[in-house]
Amino acid sequence: MEEILKNISSNDLKKLRMLLSIIPGNEVKEIVTLQVFRDEYSNLIKQNRSKAYHVSVMSSFKHLVDYFGDQKSIRELGLKEIESFCSILQQKVNKGYRVYYRTIKAAFNKAVEWGYAKENYFSKIRLPKWQKMAPGFINDNQLLAVSNQIKNDVVKNIVVFAFYTGMRLDEIINLRWRNIDLQNRIITVGDEDFVTKGRRQRFIPMDDEVFEMLLRIKNPPNIQRTSAECRVQNEKKNIKIRLIELAGDASTTLSIKKGFVFCKDNRERFTGDYISKTFKLACRNAGIDNKIHFHSLRHRSLPILYKKVYLFIP
Repeated sequence: MEEILKNISSNDLKKLRMLLSIIPGNEVKEIVTLQVFRDEYSNLIKQNRSKAYHVSVMSSFKHLVDYFGDQKSIRELGLKEIESFCSILQQKVNKGYRVYYRTIKAAFNKAVEWGYAKENYFSKIRLPKWQKMAPGFINDNQLLAVSNQIKNDVVKNIVVFAFYTGMRLDEIINLRWRNIDLQNRIITVGDEDFVTKGRRQRFIPMDDEVFEMLLRIKNPPNIQRTSAECRVQNEKKNIKIRLIELAGDASTTLSIKKGFVFCKDNRERFTGDYISKTFKLACRNAGIDNKIHFHSLRHRSLPILYKKVYLFIP
């Protein structure tokens, strides 16, 4: 059966089903190949999930199709075949196979819902236990060293902002001034134009460092600010204040409050890829551990912020 399917195109299968359907008393079982399911599932993900997740789905399906062939019928994938595939995948992609496995398992849950498969055999696979390493992080001194390696002032602000808020990169580059409440010192993450990864809006209180940075960005140094706006006590002569002095000198001017907080000169937002690569290069030039990446900035801030955020959630 497998050899026959390899030589039959999807159009030929449609014609075959049509011919069989006109035979009296003949019940036709729909044959759905991996190619057909992949394309249909891909369209679904495009409409409902992030671009990054869609890329992950397509990468996962590539491993699946490379192993079984795109004309393999889903109904022919039994537990033995799935176990064999997972074993090969683990050998082929030793570090990332767990992500591929979870992504494909989620896809086949949908295949069962659509009636394409009777059972999701990926759910019966038991992956070997593995040592989960502690996430990398950087301290204040390392942040200062990295900031010194970044020439773009706006990117420098983004890095320091991420360090003190624990926000994800995608959340920061999509942050708009309408999400900033300087009076109550609250940052709103997620709105009608930006959906968070967890699909839940949340509120983050501003530390003095973040508050002072946002004031400097919104009101450049040449604009006089009242003492009421400047809530940071300048007599705090510690490394945090020095970091803000370093990161807060960006000549960012925004006349439209609905614009992005961190943007290019043309008021367009930066891409996450550009920020990540710039940060990684700065870490390398500063002699920081190669395991550190932009997401590592969250690991330092989150444990502190969680205690504060709960106070502002209704």
